[in-house]
Amino acid sequence: MKRYICGLLLLIGMRGAVTAEVPVLQRTDANIVGHVLDKYTREHLPFISVALKGTTIGTTTDATGYYFLKNLPEGEFILEISAVGYKTEQRTVILRNGITLEEDFEIKEDMISLEGVVVSANRSETKRKMASTLVHVVDFKMFENTNSSTLSQGLNFQPGVRVETNCQNCGFQQVKINGLDGPYTQILIDSRPIFSALSGVYGLEQIPANMVERIEVMRGGGSVLFGASAIAGTINIITKEPVRNSGSLGHTISSIGGSSDLDNNTTMNASMVTDNHKAGLYIFRQNRHRS
Repeated sequence: MKRYICGLLLLIGMRGAVTAEVPVLQRTDANIVGHVLDKYTREHLPFISVALKGTTIGTTTDATGYYFLKNLPEGEFILEISAVGYKTEQRTVILRNGITLEEDFEIKEDMISLEGVVVSANRSETKRKMASTLVHVVDFKMFENTNSSTLSQGLNFQPGVRVETNCQNCGFQQVKINGLDGPYTQILIDSRPIFSALSGVYGLEQIPANMVERIEVMRGGGSVLFGASAIAGTINIITKEPVRNSGSLGHTISSIGGSSDLDNNTTMNASMVTDNHKAGLYIFRQNRHRS
């Protein structure tokens, strides 16, 4: 009977010792504010996890990409930024009572953890090296680097796609894939064939680049999936989606050979979303004038 009593007293003493070693974080008037950006697109990232490593204190960025940690304990901590699809960033911060720190982050996409996939004829995910038809993706960054104002100018830099001018009088252009003329290429908007076959001939310059998020080019026949015009290939234009309230205005002036014949291009984008992020509107505008 004495053995059980001693064992119980020893267990109570050990618990008291463990509890006494746990430090208590005293909250003060120390704060951290800042925002999180995508390093390449320079856009604010919403719902990114922000936490003090080793503690239970944390938050997420709001819809505009900003965060606010308030009433933090004093001391030296590691501020950690993490999100799915992005590389984790850490930074050492020293918190003092009555001082508010501003810590801004620029994070990169984690390409290593994401494996490239392509949709084949059976509409299932397939590894790129096993797919019979490859999908080449062109993002909006390429349009900016090449100063492309329309779809026809951007497609010139896509492998396997040729955009040529067929009329020296009116200057209309058509896209050629696998050597076939424009009517044999299907143009899709957000994976929907809303254009006729002649969009590959007369519609390339009517689609402004400022409305394009990315372009998926599939070379090879795909009439079963994408429509009767997808004999040479398919060009799928993914438009930008409204994710936050924003607006932008741009104007470019270009000249070829230093001549006085200038190409003036004005673009305007605006996006609006509701407070609950269940509905949104994106407005694109382009005005182009050239001699």
